[in-house]
Amino acid sequence: MRKLIVVLVGAILCTASNAKSETIFDLSSTTAFTNRSANSGVGQSVAVSTTTTITDMGFYLNLPNGGDVKFMIWDSSDSNLLFSSVLSGVSASGSQSWVYSDPFSFTLNAGQTYWFGVIADNNADIGFIAPEYSYSANGLSAVFNNSNYTSFSTPSYSGGGGAEIGLRLDGGETPTPTPEPSSIGLLGMGLASLAGIARRRFSK
Repeated sequence: MRKLIVVLVGAILCTASNAKSETIFDLSSTTAFTNRSANSGVGQSVAVSTTTTITDMGFYLNLPNGGDVKFMIWDSSDSNLLFSSVLSGVSASGSQSWVYSDPFSFTLNAGQTYWFGVIADNNADIGFIAPEYSYSANGLSAVFNNSNYTSFSTPSYSGGGGAEIGLRLDGGETPTPTPEPSSIGLLGMGLASLAGIARRRFSK
């Protein structure tokens, strides 16, 4: 009986753990891509009108030969690196897809502007949008034009450009995990089984 209880609880916890933060900013209508050699990256600026905590970020890209990708958050002047995270061992691919950082927590303060950058230690193709278009969601607004960076190990700003970079930000509050109907049904079946076992033992 004890084993059955453990199995039931485990199933419910696994189902509840599937909750994930939602995408709150999706600048994703990429129209082309820029071929970047190793140690050359790009960034997209976002103006913040509502204080928001983000939990990961993604760029639309591929690495033809695989490699490591560094995700960055810079201040409004693009001179102070506020956050960075390396995703190691990105698989080689000839087609672009959304590549996300590992989960993190970073608060974007209202009234500030941030640059979100990406750079790889190998060749990369990174999606961009040109001409730029107005996009805002959840108190975050895309700023026209992009930035460029050099050096994977110690990135630095190396000039601007006339495009927007495909960028997604996830954040907000992670939904409170709740059991799905199938889990509730499983729990009901398990409790009924336990009741049957208890009755049989009591009648002996």
